[in-house]
Amino acid sequence: MAAPRTATVNRKTNETDIQLDINLDAKFDQKINIDTGIGFLDHMYHALAKHGGWSLTLKCVGDLHIDDHHTAEDTGIALGMAFKQALGTPKGIKRFGSAFCPLDEALSRSVVDISGRPFADINLELKREKIGELSCEMIPHVLLSFAFAAGVTLHVDVLKGTNDHHKAESAFKSLAVAIKQAVELTGGSDVPSTKEITGLISCVVVLGHFLLSSPLATKCLTLSYKVGPDAYDKGVDDFYFVGFWVVAFTFLRASIMKYIYHPLGRLVGIKPFGKRQRFAEQGFLFTYAGFFWSLGMYIMYYSSYWLNTSQYWIGYPHIYLTSLTKYYYLMQTAFWFQQIYVIHMEKRRKDHYAMVTHHIITIILLVSSYYTNFTRIGNAVLCCMDLCDILLSFAKLLKYLGFTTLCDVAFAMFAIGWPVTRHGFFTVIVWATYAEPDKYMDMLWEPAKGKYFTPFTQKLYLFLLLSLDIIMIYWFSLIVKVVYRVIQGRGAEDTRSDDEDDEEEG
Repeated sequence: MAAPRTATVNRKTNETDIQLDINLDAKFDQKINIDTGIGFLDHMYHALAKHGGWSLTLKCVGDLHIDDHHTAEDTGIALGMAFKQALGTPKGIKRFGSAFCPLDEALSRSVVDISGRPFADINLELKREKIGELSCEMIPHVLLSFAFAAGVTLHVDVLKGTNDHHKAESAFKSLAVAIKQAVELTGGSDVPSTKEITGLISCVVVLGHFLLSSPLATKCLTLSYKVGPDAYDKGVDDFYFVGFWVVAFTFLRASIMKYIYHPLGRLVGIKPFGKRQRFAEQGFLFTYAGFFWSLGMYIMYYSSYWLNTSQYWIGYPHIYLTSLTKYYYLMQTAFWFQQIYVIHMEKRRKDHYAMVTHHIITIILLVSSYYTNFTRIGNAVLCCMDLCDILLSFAKLLKYLGFTTLCDVAFAMFAIGWPVTRHGFFTVIVWATYAEPDKYMDMLWEPAKGKYFTPFTQKLYLFLLLSLDIIMIYWFSLIVKVVYRVIQGRGAEDTRSDDEDDEEEG
């Protein structure tokens, strides 16, 4: 018989002090005790626990002398955190749940996916300003807060009804039944886990290459188009290599976070799971960026274009690559594709859409520069970008480890490094793209000879590079705000990220 899925959360902020205990498997011996100070909110949480089959003890002391916002929002967050902790790794659950629940004239529908991807679409169609002492605008916000803290996808809709009390209560009851269905144990050990799926794919490819000599697996694992002792051309089979490393990086990221940085976080006393997860995320980024920045700098240092932008264009097209350069460029491309997945899986940052745009532009530049034989300039751009990723992730690691002063020093290095690399060196590259090509090359469109750089494609590249620069200027303005905080003695905090304090223990 499976052990009860339980969790305890103590969450204290400037506005609320919450103690919460939950048991997801208490349908035959439920104990429900809720006191938020808001009667109707207690009623909704009671309905959620009762019809979800939970035991739930929830006590909140909040700033109700101001209004109900913090109490409603923070209890939703705490409940989501506890639910996520109690559920643990979602092994052998149904994962999906849906339910319709009526209450007199009101009818609501809820659909749930225990996916690890936080999302909420809540449509309650409430008309009143308040129900009891709970603002109607806060009722969908409670569900949204729960969904994002729990890492689940919710769709909750009131389909019809005239009484706002009935509509809200039927919505919470339908959600309870849907969640109860989704977390029901199936008796199996299947896990809807990206880590295990990507790990299995990676192992199949490796075994297929080494044991079965599979041509497909070989394309995925080794470089294609070898034309000399250490010279490689480019072609469509490179997509197999990139595709494999998108999968492999997903597996490596999850594994390194789980088996290296999470244990390290526990060892140094980072108890809240949410903080330890972000510590692990920053740890992987520090590991990846440190390795590939060092590799990129090594390639560039021993090249003809080290501190010499004219070599971006002299001798163009630069069709053949060394094995090290091709590995570097294709694996970097795979990483950026994989990052599109990551930024939609992680808790969204405040600058989410700027981040998505930045990643898409970077991918376009990487793919196009590879196939149009401009990997030299691509190598230089990547080196300009990666250094700041190392410094910022290192500063955040120090913050989670409690080394506040060292964190401020590392952040100061990052704040200095950003304008030097991303606005200084990067601007030199953009200027070289604008001013130098016609001095060293004929700028003709001759695909048969590997030539793709014309005045038109030059403008396209400049547009993409300047678009990156605009995003980085926006980010730099946020960095300046953090620097101002440090000068005031309030410590470094990345204003691009959501609040990272007061998470659950786990």
